Amino acid sequence: MNRLFASFFFFTFLCAFGQDLDTTLVRLQKEVSFATSDSAKVNALLSLAELQYDRDFILAKQLIEEAMQLINSNPSYINKQQLAKGYVVKGVINRREGNYPVALEFYLKAKEIYELENDTWHVSDVYHNMAMLYRYEKNHDKAITLYKKSIEIKKPLKDTHGIAAGYNMMGVSYRQTKKIDSALIYYSKAKELFTSINSPDDVQRVNNNMVSVYIDQNYYDDAKKLIIDNISYAKRNDKRYSLCLAYYLMSTIYKKSKQFDIGIKYADSSLAVSLKEGFKQHISKAYLRKSYLQHLKGNYKEAYFDYRKFNRYSDSVFNVENARKIQALELNHKFKKEKYADSLAFSQEKREVALLAEAEKSKKSLYMMLFFLTVLGATIIGFLVRRNYRNKAQIISEKLDKEKVQKELLDQKVIIKEQEIKRLVADNTMRLNFKEEMLDQLKKEIAEKTPEELKASLSSLTKELKSQINTEGKLSTIQQKINEVNQGFNAKLSELYPELTKTEREVCALLRLNLSIKEIMTIRGASQDAIKSIRYRIRKKIGLAPKEELEQFIQSL
Repeated sequence: MNRLFASFFFFTFLCAFGQDLDTTLVRLQKEVSFATSDSAKVNALLSLAELQYDRDFILAKQLIEEAMQLINSNPSYINKQQLAKGYVVKGVINRREGNYPVALEFYLKAKEIYELENDTWHVSDVYHNMAMLYRYEKNHDKAITLYKKSIEIKKPLKDTHGIAAGYNMMGVSYRQTKKIDSALIYYSKAKELFTSINSPDDVQRVNNNMVSVYIDQNYYDDAKKLIIDNISYAKRNDKRYSLCLAYYLMSTIYKKSKQFDIGIKYADSSLAVSLKEGFKQHISKAYLRKSYLQHLKGNYKEAYFDYRKFNRYSDSVFNVENARKIQALELNHKFKKEKYADSLAFSQEKREVALLAEAEKSKKSLYMMLFFLTVLGATIIGFLVRRNYRNKAQIISEKLDKEKVQKELLDQKVIIKEQEIKRLVADNTMRLNFKEEMLDQLKKEIAEKTPEELKASLSSLTKELKSQINTEGKLSTIQQKINEVNQGFNAKLSELYPELTKTEREVCALLRLNLSIKEIMTIRGASQDAIKSIRYRIRKKIGLAPKEELEQFIQSL
C-alpha cells in the first residue's frame, strides 16, 4: 500500500514538474516573440536553446544560431555575458554531435570571458562542461579533476544543483573506470541533493546512470524497472536525448541476457531517435550495438553492413576492443560466401597465428621496456651515488678549510699575546729602572745636606716625578695610538717594502704619529744613536733622496 502511495505521489510530482516545464517553454517562446530589444530577445533565445537540448535538438541548434547572429550584429557593443553563454550552448551542441575539438574551443572562449568578468559561478559551469567532454573522450582522470575543480568553486557559492550535477557525472567516470563503489557513493550524493531541491529531471538523470551500475552488477530486473520509468518519463516530457539513452541501455540488458532479437529492437529505437536529432555519438554506438548483436545471432552480412555504417559515423569514440571483434566479423562474412567450414577453420588458424605474433611482439616490447627501466634505474642510482660522494668530499674540504682558518686565527692570537707580554715586561723593566735611579738620586740628595738644601732638592725631585708621570701618561696614549695605526699601516709597509724589519716598521709607525727622536728613544728604551741608525736604514731601504723628509713621506703613505 505504501509503495502504491509513493508511486502515485512521484507520478503526480512528475506531472506537475512536466507542467512547469511546459509553462517555462511557453513563457520563453512569448519572450522571444514579444521582446522589445535585441538584448532581451538574446536572453530568451539562449534560455530556450538550453531548454530544448533534450527535447528538440535541431531546434536548439537553430535557436543558438539566431542568438549568436543577434549578439554579433552590433560589433561596437557586445554583451560579454551573453556571448560567453552563447559559446557554452554551442559547446554543448557540438559535444553532443561528437565535434569535440570544436566544443572545447567554445568552452575555452567562454571561460576566458567569465574569468575577465570575475564570474566564478559560470567559470565553474565551464569546468563542468569541459569535464563532460573529456569523459566522452575516455580521459576520465582529467574529467574527474575538472569535476572536482568545479565543485570546489560551487561549494562556497552554495550552488546545490551544480554540486549535485558534478557528483552525478563523477559517478559516471568512476563507473566507466570500474570503480563501482566510488560511483555508487557519488550517485547517492547527487540523488540526495537533487531531491532536496525538488529537481525530478535531474533525479531521472541519476537513475539513468544507476541503470549502468545495475547492468554491470547483473541486476537486470532492477535495471529494467528504472529504464521503463526513464522511457515513460522521457516520452511524457519529450526528452529525446534521455529517450535515446534509455533505449540503448535497454538493448544492453538484452544483450547481456542473450535475448538478441529484443536487444536489436531497442538498438533500432535508439538509432531512430539519434538519426532524427543528429546525435552523432549515439548513432555510432547504436550501429555498433546492432552489428555486435547481429554477429552473435550469426547474421554476418547484416553485422558487416551495420559495422560499415558505424565506421562512417564514428570518430574519436571508436572503441578498439569492439573494432577487433568487427574485423573478425568481416573475415567471417567474406569467407562465408565460399566454403563456410573451411574458411572458419582457416580464420581460426589465422587468428591464432596473429595472436601468437601479437603475444610475441608484446613480450619483446615488455623486455625492451624492462631493459630501458633497468638502465634508467642504474643511471639514476649511479648519479645519486656520485652526487653523494661529491657532496661528502666538498663537506670534508670545507671542514678542513675552516679548521685551517681557525688554526691561523689561533696562531695569530698567540703571537699577539706574546708581543703584548713582551711589551708589558719591557715596560715593567723601564719602570723598575726608573725607580732604582730615583732611589739612588734620593740617597745622594739626602746625604750630608742642610735642611734648606734638602728642601730644595726635594722640590726638584717632586717636579721631576710629576714630569715623569706626565710622560708616562703621554706614553700610554701614544702606545694606544701606535696600536691603532699599526692595524693597517704595518700590513701596507710589509707589502710595499718587504725588506723592512719589524723594528724598522715599528719606528715608521712612531714617525707617522709625528713623534720626536727623544720621544721615540723613551718609548723604545733605546739611545739616540740607535734611533738615528734605524732612521738611516729605513731611508736607504725605502730609497729616499737626501732632500726628502722621512716623516713627511711616511705620513703620506
